[in-house]
Amino acid sequence: MRQFFENKRLIVLLLSVITSLSLMAFSIFGHQDVPQPLTWVNDVTAMVGRVVSSPANAFMDFGESVIELKNTYEENQSLKQQVNSLQELKAQNQQLKVENTELNHLLDLEPTLVGKTIISSTVISRSPNEWLDTLTIDVGSNNGIKKNMSVMSDTGLIGRVSEVGATSSKVRLLTSESDEKLSVAAGIQSGDDIIYGVVSAYDKNANELVIDQVSPEAKIKQDSVVTTNGLGGVSPEGLIVGKVVSTSVDNFGLSQQVRVKPGADFNSIRHVFVVMSSGTNEKPNTSNGRDARESIDRNENSEETDTSATQDSGDANG
Repeated sequence: MRQFFENKRLIVLLLSVITSLSLMAFSIFGHQDVPQPLTWVNDVTAMVGRVVSSPANAFMDFGESVIELKNTYEENQSLKQQVNSLQELKAQNQQLKVENTELNHLLDLEPTLVGKTIISSTVISRSPNEWLDTLTIDVGSNNGIKKNMSVMSDTGLIGRVSEVGATSSKVRLLTSESDEKLSVAAGIQSGDDIIYGVVSAYDKNANELVIDQVSPEAKIKQDSVVTTNGLGGVSPEGLIVGKVVSTSVDNFGLSQQVRVKPGADFNSIRHVFVVMSSGTNEKPNTSNGRDARESIDRNENSEETDTSATQDSGDANG
């Protein structure tokens, strides 16, 4: 027992525990006010706790903010990549839609190309200064291209080959207003009859081709289909040119002037078809323009459907 009491550290520890338990019991079960020494101890303890905890909490909050900022940055980068991927897919989808439309139009034109050999090509350059005069395509003499071959878009005749290189060719457009503008022998489908004339000019303001040398007695209805007639010995017969918009007789009553809405969109030409067969050696086209008329009607209906779908899509997005 004496040895036990001689262990001072153990005595101090026991007294401390007993004192702490006594103070806790007194504070919990006591009905009197808390002693002043205990209040001082509690205040000092609380103060020390606040001093220690405030920097610790601030540091923890800063660490959480850094982690959240990093997560936000990574999420933002991931969303940007997804947006870029969606934009690329949208562009590819739009490109495929355009190509599909062009191929469908080509299928519509197939009856008018009976007996003709065509080669597909892509427009590789088009100068803004000569936008309505010429363009360059990616086929040339290596592909069998020759000067004066007719060139079509997916909806109608656009011009003829004017210059030929080994791997590329230049195309002179029907809309050209230069000194080298084209003249194309044309036939206007009027019932079972064909009324002949020459496409000789282009009205840029009205976006209309002008046909001259038409008989003044000819009865021509609006929306009559105009095709090449093959009589000039250059352009093959039966290639779609457009539809009649209006007619007028000159002051002397010697001829009519016919205005035609082009079948091709000259402001948007990306893919073209070169008609390889010549106008002098080809077999006659027995369609008499009926297939051409049906092709133009289908193309216009397709364009109206595409326009309506675009407007509906725009209304829905709005």
